Amino acid sequence: MSRQWFRQLRYPLIALTVTLTLLWTHHHQRLHTSYAATTRTHTVTISSAGFLPNQLTARAGERVALMIVNADTRPHNLSIRDLNLSSTELKPTQSTILQFSADKKGRFFFVSDAPGYPESGYQGMLVIE
Repeated sequence: MSRQWFRQLRYPLIALTVTLTLLWTHHHQRLHTSYAATTRTHTVTISSAGFLPNQLTARAGERVALMIVNADTRPHNLSIRDLNLSSTELKPTQSTILQFSADKKGRFFFVSDAPGYPESGYQGMLVIE
């Protein structure tokens, strides 16, 4: 009876073994190839009212991606001087992505300084905790 039982179940047992091995291999491979830091994405719109939103947060060690969209009628950029980061000058309706690693904790002001100096009303703060 046990020999007949084994014959009936041998292919399902082989399929189960192969499936579990593949699942374990996939999970093990994902753990070793995942990113060490997570990426936090913010969209910052530049309008006639300034930066929207004008306060951003990130955690130390995260990768940060800022999607910057110029919805104003004049050219602007986004510059975080204390982190040595700056986007290119964006003409109306243009956008860009500014990526960096949040290595330093603190409060960092960002401005639009496209005309060569900080524009009044175009400032905000990035807080890295």
